[in-house]
Amino acid sequence: MSYIKPIGAVAVIIALATLTYSHFIRADISFTQKPQVRSTSVANPINEVEYGSIVYTLSDKSTLTQMALDTKVQMDITGTINRVSLEQSFTNPSNDWVEGVYVFPLPTDSAVDHLTMHVGNRIIEGQIKERKEAKKIYNKAKKAGKKASLIEQQRSNIFTTKVANIGPGETVKIAIEYQQAVKIDQNKFSIRFPMTIGERYIPGKAITTPKNNTGTVKNTHRVKDASTITPPTSTHVDRPISIAINLKAGFNTSSIDASYHDINIIDIDTLTKHITLDDTKGHNQANRDFELVWQANNSLTPELALFTQQKGDDHYLMLMATPPADKVFKKSSTPRELIFVIDSSGSMMGSSMIQASKALVQAINRLQSTDRFNIIDFDSGFDPLFDSAMPAIGMNKKHGIRFANNLHPSGGTEPLEAIKFAFDSRDSRSDSFLRQVIFLTDGQVGNEDEIFRTVRQNIDEDRLFTVGIGSAPNSHLMTTLSEYGKGSYTFIGDIAEVEDKMIDLFEKLESPAMTNININFPMDINTEQALSSVADLYKGEVITAVYKLNAIPSKLSISGDSINGVFTKDINITPGNSTTGIDVLWARRKIEQMMHQYRAQNRRIDRDKVQADITNIALDHHLVSKFTSLVAVDITPSKPSNQATTTQVAANKVKAAKTATNAQLWMLLGLALILLSVVTRSRKTS
Repeated sequence: MSYIKPIGAVAVIIALATLTYSHFIRADISFTQKPQVRSTSVANPINEVEYGSIVYTLSDKSTLTQMALDTKVQMDITGTINRVSLEQSFTNPSNDWVEGVYVFPLPTDSAVDHLTMHVGNRIIEGQIKERKEAKKIYNKAKKAGKKASLIEQQRSNIFTTKVANIGPGETVKIAIEYQQAVKIDQNKFSIRFPMTIGERYIPGKAITTPKNNTGTVKNTHRVKDASTITPPTSTHVDRPISIAINLKAGFNTSSIDASYHDINIIDIDTLTKHITLDDTKGHNQANRDFELVWQANNSLTPELALFTQQKGDDHYLMLMATPPADKVFKKSSTPRELIFVIDSSGSMMGSSMIQASKALVQAINRLQSTDRFNIIDFDSGFDPLFDSAMPAIGMNKKHGIRFANNLHPSGGTEPLEAIKFAFDSRDSRSDSFLRQVIFLTDGQVGNEDEIFRTVRQNIDEDRLFTVGIGSAPNSHLMTTLSEYGKGSYTFIGDIAEVEDKMIDLFEKLESPAMTNININFPMDINTEQALSSVADLYKGEVITAVYKLNAIPSKLSISGDSINGVFTKDINITPGNSTTGIDVLWARRKIEQMMHQYRAQNRRIDRDKVQADITNIALDHHLVSKFTSLVAVDITPSKPSNQATTTQVAANKVKAAKTATNAQLWMLLGLALILLSVVTRSRKTS
């Protein structure tokens, strides 16, 4: 047995090499969590945090601590509108007076319109102001030692709460309210509530960044507000969350499910359900998106939901209609050209990459021989399977499946060049095909505006479908891209969902859209639609439109082009459908549409004009936007004038992952080899 000693020695060498290699793998993929040296001399310790802990510098520049943060969510869903109250409780465990800062996600379509600050028994209502004015009011109150709170929008799905002058051992509660529309797709009703912000890849060279920034990454020439959208994250931080929902669907539900959480359901009456997160396994943590899905019996699924509202002299109307699938959506014989753009960057490590690869393989297997396809893999660079789309014959599909199964996540998230290649790879034959681009990613990037601009300038007549992968994808990016591309957005948060959700997407891809959709009103009705047009419609989707009008008409009609020709449906509007909140939804969608216009302007004077229009709408409807903020100030000073205020940033919980990373697997292999060497040595000795 003279070979035992060499085996042990070789095992140790391999183990050490493996562990060293795993270190480099980790360094390569963890582009937003590089190990940092903690220092007390830097201007902003947030940029030096090692594990994304909650950090602030005390008056002596030496102490690190954590702020407790509890979150309670109350949702009231009535028909197709969800009204949400989000309560954040900041508790200061230190002996210093602190400013608490928390960067958190909300749904992309959330219309934030209310803020209250609870200090002891006092309740202070927030006021909507232009963003710069709100910040001045907040900073003045902070300097004067008064309790104050400020809610700012960084992206349409990222907001910041600041709370000034929280005393030692004190708790301050901040409650914000928002509204969103219920999503209807494939005869299923759903709402989504994001709980954490995934770590984002920030491209570009560092530029001047304010010393009091709250992010872990400095601003760059490509993402000039990077420091506002990169809050610290940690696996160790405690971020408990509770959710309570009153669901009044308007019909008897056949099923109610939470896609990624355990829930309790109590029947209040025949049409009302009370739903809560199940805490029997311990406190729920804010580390993955919450999704609630409910469904009516097929015979009860409404073909039309129509609501009206009057506010002052203005009237509002929200329409959600489902065209009959057998009359409008049928499989087409038109050959398709499918271009798959798939993310294999470091942020896709673990279950996200597994889900994406599996989804891609399923898509390839569904292709017909008359179709063409290509795959473009991207991380820090990009790598296409073919130079241009190739026929979906057996040999080429095998190449595609092998390509999909060999994807390994590493590097940065740089989709720009891959997206450009997808559009630029059109050839002389592409015009004979229905061209569909499918973008699979977790979307964890900070340069959304760059990507929007690239898609808007290059998409031509292509259709763009987005698939968000992982426990907390960037829904702002994915939703907006699908709107630009007249496609749809699919969210896959668990590997068990891949097959069902991809089949739903395939049916949309294979069933032609209903295009050129118009909502036609009587001649005497003046209308202003929140969005510039009604998007193309695919099988299982719903026509959705929100209008501001001078009066509510007695009827309207829907028309659009389908595979069988023009589809037309007349709708009578009956009294009794009056509700509230439609004005808020209209304003939120109008602002988002105008933000597209704002991004498209090249001249400062044109941007300023659009900005002024957005600001006016936001102020009129009391909404937080890119240019308006909510601010609340307690008129009573609470902090002694001789006490300094420190800033404390609350970390987000690291988004949930289900599988080990490659680096972890390498480490386990290394440890196994060390154990093997010990066992073999022991056997020789005995």
